[in-house]
Amino acid sequence: MKLRAVFFRMARMKSAPWYVFKRCLQLCCWLLLCCLLLLIAWDGDLRGGFRFYQLALTLNELAELALLGAVLIPPCLEDYLQGR
Repeated sequence: MKLRAVFFRMARMKSAPWYVFKRCLQLCCWLLLCCLLLLIAWDGDLRGGFRFYQLALTLNELAELALLGAVLIPPCLEDYLQGR
């Protein structure tokens, strides 16, 4: 039941929270794609390409942060816009 309420609330969002939600999801996907490309470039070589591995891990953490922003920012923005 709770999940249905979340979907109904998302369907009634205004344009600004939808914009933020979509852009955060796009940023998350872009960071994960860059992470994948860096892991392909790393190719398991610990001596020559360890910096690629470290950068891929950092981009993965940033993607998680962008996804967290996609979950937290739009409802807060929606509540802020309704309070005006």
